[in-house]
Amino acid sequence: MESARQVEVLVIGAGFAGVCAAIKLAESGITDFELHDKATGIGGTWWANTYPGATCDIPSHFYCYSFEPNPDWSRLYAPQPEIQAYIERCVDTYGVRGHIHLRSKVTDLVFDEDAARWTVGFDNGETILARFVINAAGALHQPMIPRFDGADRFSGRQFHSAEWDARFDPCGKRVAVIGSAASAIQIVPEIAASAARVCLFQRTANYIARRRNFAYSERQKQRFRRFPALMRLVRWKMFLERDIGLFPIITNGSYRDRIASYLKRRMRRKVLDPQYHEALEPDYALGCKRILISDDFFDALNRDTVELVCEPIERFTQNGIVTADGRGRAFDAVIYATGFDIEAHQRAIDVTGLDGVSIEAAWRSGAEAYRGVMIPHFPNYFLATGPNTGVGTTSIIFMIEQSVAWIVKCIGRARAGETISVTPEATADHNRRIAAALSRTVWASGCTSWYRRADGRIDTLYPWRAQVFRRQLRDIDLRHIRFGKSAAESPRDGLEVPVRDRRNDHRTVKSI
Repeated sequence: MESARQVEVLVIGAGFAGVCAAIKLAESGITDFELHDKATGIGGTWWANTYPGATCDIPSHFYCYSFEPNPDWSRLYAPQPEIQAYIERCVDTYGVRGHIHLRSKVTDLVFDEDAARWTVGFDNGETILARFVINAAGALHQPMIPRFDGADRFSGRQFHSAEWDARFDPCGKRVAVIGSAASAIQIVPEIAASAARVCLFQRTANYIARRRNFAYSERQKQRFRRFPALMRLVRWKMFLERDIGLFPIITNGSYRDRIASYLKRRMRRKVLDPQYHEALEPDYALGCKRILISDDFFDALNRDTVELVCEPIERFTQNGIVTADGRGRAFDAVIYATGFDIEAHQRAIDVTGLDGVSIEAAWRSGAEAYRGVMIPHFPNYFLATGPNTGVGTTSIIFMIEQSVAWIVKCIGRARAGETISVTPEATADHNRRIAAALSRTVWASGCTSWYRRADGRIDTLYPWRAQVFRRQLRDIDLRHIRFGKSAAESPRDGLEVPVRDRRNDHRTVKSI
């Protein structure tokens, strides 16, 4: 252990959250930090997901850092290469590339209470001692691949959409796409243009709204460059459209039903084959599962070379797939557009805190954290994309910025040798309110989705508007957060001003 390198802050993940943490640490004057990522490049999910048609579902000017607007977005919804290039550019603009270590997978974290440091283990056997750890690994990096009988005997190519085989050319091929959600409705229109045949295997219908994508003209880009305030205005408009116009879908049943009826009618107008209408019509409330957006998916279904298959898959054969009705179809390739294992992501790293408490034990009944950023019994350990910080109606980049700002503020406040911890009582109270609020949302209405665990618990999504999250993480509440020589000490004395948070009916403490 004496030979282990020491660092003040270790950041896990080189996606939007990790890069944001690196930038804000550097800006605050904390330069003794390292960022580690298991991938071979920077960008997180935007590095990994390179499938044809990969595009963000949040408008470009809102799906970027507020402190680094980009006047040169090509379209309203930027494609994957642009987003990944934007993150790379931010790394260089803010001078944090030298802090980044790629092909460096963190496997375990153990807190040493006497030394008040984390022992960080890597898959190559290396060990680093870190005073603080910021886990900024995103949720979309553990591909979920269902098990099918005989899949190992299939002679064609098969891969997950998040592990796209760049050598694969769909031209003239017979392709099966398993899954019909966000990645599938982007992939199918792209490969259907050249494939001999595409079969989309759908288990559950989805609500699909228009993307209304368009290209920004050079004149518009020039105006953005010349008038940065215009970009801020556009971003603010996008924020309000989602926080005021879109969020009510989550809590207002009549509003939700009106929009759902419109989307169903639109699908029936756009899809020419009436035998598909019933299969494409969701039987659950709008918003219970992720609402998808596309301008070209229904047009792709209208192609003679595209087939929607709703019969369950019974087994694979050497040459293709047999469905439950006994029908076999031959394929040259199978693409799994089946999403990600969210629960596996939450436990991807073995974390051991005070008194040998593991993250597995702490989250035995479900993942939870204090305002999404800290966990009791795990001092000096922070989450930038923690439980119940996921969103369905706003930009995750907005949520990341609020979390990172709070974390960096905490780290900057800690004196030499101090630990930072959160009380179990404050965490439990926060999560009781989270659970109560979630129970009144459409996400709790009963459909099966990655939002909701099998036992009904929702530990991924945030139940209030984005502006509420910003208020909750504006200040450090010293009744909840402890700065001390050990995690068990009382909060350090300081000068506080109590501030009333009317939305959540509790007092926050603003340090001055």
